[in-house]
Amino acid sequence: MKQVVAFAAAAAALSGAADAQEQLRADGVYVRAGAGVSFVGDWTQDFSYNPDGVFAMTPPTGQSIENDNGFLAAFALGFDYADGIRTELEYRYASNGIDSVLVDDPVLGPTAVAPVKNDIVAHALMTNFYFDFANSSALTPFIGGGVGGAFVENEAGERDAALALQGRAGVSLAMGGGFSADMEYVYLRTNELDYGVGADDFEPGGPAGPAITGERYRSSSVIVSLRKQF
Repeated sequence: MKQVVAFAAAAAALSGAADAQEQLRADGVYVRAGAGVSFVGDWTQDFSYNPDGVFAMTPPTGQSIENDNGFLAAFALGFDYADGIRTELEYRYASNGIDSVLVDDPVLGPTAVAPVKNDIVAHALMTNFYFDFANSSALTPFIGGGVGGAFVENEAGERDAALALQGRAGVSLAMGGGFSADMEYVYLRTNELDYGVGADDFEPGGPAGPAITGERYRSSSVIVSLRKQF
């Protein structure tokens, strides 16, 4: 009798998982909200100045910024085509702390300075696509990618926007009622970011600088999301 009860319970669990999976395989719009941790690569930036600028002493030639881990939040609106393909529009906010800022002083060497802000903030708007590897279980592995733009604020409160690309991979758990829980790894990288005075503004009588170049925003993130399909 115990074996019969155990078999029936296992069959019911498998049936429930299959039903939940079938619900997610139907065409439909979905919304997704998630949060996670973000790890941003360190920055090494070069400074350039107006050749007509006059300086009391030799200015720094660049700086290095050591970034700490941080948090992120993500929101998306998407469509599941029920053939293993999903597309979505995603907004993501990430804030990462700063461990240190060292300027390259030609006289004193690397010199620690206090940042104006204590974090690097990024806003990303991405168009994403996914390939779901559907199977008979409630767990569905997936891979995906995306392209869009990122708006990044640096340690001095200056802002720049750049093209962004990302790759992602994870697994989703069907929970029934059109809900699923996703856990994924996401790598995002932008084109080079420019801060300070634009090099095109260097002209006689123009600003002295610096123009700050030489680095991209690169982040590795782990995101846990709740997805609801309608």
